Amino acid sequence: MRDPLEDKHPFYVLIETSGSVADHDTEKLHRFLEAAMEGDDEAAVQDGVVAADTVQAKAFWRLREGISDAMTTAGYIYKYDVSLPLPRMYELVEAARERIKEAGLSDVSVAAGYGHLGDANLHLNVTSLTGRDDRVLGLLEPWVFEWVCAAKGSISAEHGIGQCKPAYLPLNKASSALDLMKTLKNTMDPKGILNPYKVLV
Repeated sequence: MRDPLEDKHPFYVLIETSGSVADHDTEKLHRFLEAAMEGDDEAAVQDGVVAADTVQAKAFWRLREGISDAMTTAGYIYKYDVSLPLPRMYELVEAARERIKEAGLSDVSVAAGYGHLGDANLHLNVTSLTGRDDRVLGLLEPWVFEWVCAAKGSISAEHGIGQCKPAYLPLNKASSALDLMKTLKNTMDPKGILNPYKVLV
């Protein structure tokens, strides 16, 4: 699907609502968009469109869902799922781009960000266009986690700590919190058979 807006913009926001009366909901969305586009300040929405039907709405979502797929197709991808204070969400993407540029890797690496504004969840995706590259990984870790913690965010948002981030958990959690987690784990799972070899062993 082509861009549904006539002009290119630095940011796009996709909003979906759900109600019991479709006509009423559509009317409210149109009024919201009109109000958001009023004014000449930088905070005003520059352009927008309301899906005409469910087919078009699904097409909009395909654009959003295709970001990760497009970056994965372009090369080897390093993915980070973090949460940040809303005013600072996109700063991480800009900082990553600057870090890549300063390292002289702009020709082989691209950073992009997208996510969920409602819960301040940012997906930072960095693609190495020439395949897995330890130089890119070295630029990103532990720098991404340290940057997020300094910004008062969380190093893991939507998908949990997983098997790759446990070593960085002390950056984000006090030792007392980690001790409590271990106590709860040992109390509920004394034999260590539930989800073994993950955050707490």
